[in-house]
Amino acid sequence: MSDLTNKDAEQDSKLAVLESKIESFRERIHALEAETSGVSVIDSTLENAIRRIEMVHSRIDKTEEKLKALDNELRGRIRKNEIWIAGAAAVISAVVTIIGIAVSVESKEINYGSNGSAQQEVLLQLSRS
Repeated sequence: MSDLTNKDAEQDSKLAVLESKIESFRERIHALEAETSGVSVIDSTLENAIRRIEMVHSRIDKTEEKLKALDNELRGRIRKNEIWIAGAAAVISAVVTIIGIAVSVESKEINYGSNGSAQQEVLLQLSRS
């Protein structure tokens, strides 16, 4: 029986050691939980910040798309205006040319102070004596 008693005593002492270690681990776990409670707050704050940053990035992407669309629209309007201005310039130059031709056809030659037709006048030079 002494063998059995010794084994019981040995197991009891091992059990007591294990129980004390378990209690020590519990205390450590409680201490770690207390220390990490602030970490979970930081984690949630970081997650919120990351979500906000992602939202800002998506807004920036949408704004860039809108700017590209507006840029394309503006460039199209400018092209239309350039075509319209070039057409207007062509029409104006054609009208000026036609008016110039019409005025030159209807005009008469006006002789100011001349009695005859336009002739080459010969200048007489007298010899010097």
